Amino acid sequence: MLTSFFSISKPINFIIVSVFLLFGYSLWIFLNPIEALSLSFFINYILIALVFIFLILLLDFIVRKNSLTDKNNLSIILFCCFILLFPAVFSENNIIISNLFLLLALRRIVSITSVKNTNKKLLDATLFITIASLFYFWSLLYFIVLYIGILQNPKKTANHFLIPIVGFLSVFTLTTTYYLLMNDSFFWFLKIDRSIGIDFSAYQSFSLLIPASIIIALTIWTLFYRISKFSTIAKKAKSNYTLLILVLVISFLIGFLSSTKNGAEFFFVLASLSIITTSYIEGIKEFWFKELLLWVLVLLPIGLMFIN
Repeated sequence: MLTSFFSISKPINFIIVSVFLLFGYSLWIFLNPIEALSLSFFINYILIALVFIFLILLLDFIVRKNSLTDKNNLSIILFCCFILLFPAVFSENNIIISNLFLLLALRRIVSITSVKNTNKKLLDATLFITIASLFYFWSLLYFIVLYIGILQNPKKTANHFLIPIVGFLSVFTLTTTYYLLMNDSFFWFLKIDRSIGIDFSAYQSFSLLIPASIIIALTIWTLFYRISKFSTIAKKAKSNYTLLILVLVISFLIGFLSSTKNGAEFFFVLASLSIITTSYIEGIKEFWFKELLLWVLVLLPIGLMFIN
């Protein structure tokens, strides 16, 4: 059965998930042709496919390295299903790149509590968040997650709170230098899109309303479940347990502020939600319910593509 298959971490699972994602990506392109077939089209297709495969591998690494779930591959199949619920993200390069750097930042943030190489982890996370904000301004809100991570470090010092400021100014200075040399422009940051989208009319569409409702419902349900289980979590794991809840909330805020309202903004939420949903599934005792939930999440994206 599907749940049993992904409940064991195996290399073949990565191949299956990657093929499923590429199938969904290719199907979306076939059903929604945006541009004529050309060399640039195929290059863009391959690059985006490689980025998404890397994101899957990166998410699995974060989960395994920090023991955020049991040893299984449920998080990556959920991540893939959630992505395919909002295939418009495949055409939003800035959102894709921003999420790539935010996930790299999350990789460093969740390991801050281990105390080892804290300064390097903080600098890396700061650089990733700042670079992500160059592609999507509101990614800067991830600094909230970073500072909460610092507060959870048992050996935090005043220097730890200054490192993100130094890292941010470093990227800002280098970017300003680039614009001065290439465009003779010093005030490049004034041109960054900081607009907030409040037009949700696109969600009147059945193909967006259904997946958005599912993601919101899953988020609310799994958050309540996670919070209710907080007292049963081992003390050592509580910091990352809390951090993931904060990441999910901040990610929702980042997506909500997006000027893009075509479903792609939900991409900011999907990585953290897939981890939290995996923890929820692991706690379900009824096997038939876990199996049904996973099958629905696997089949629904493909069905919605055809309906759309």
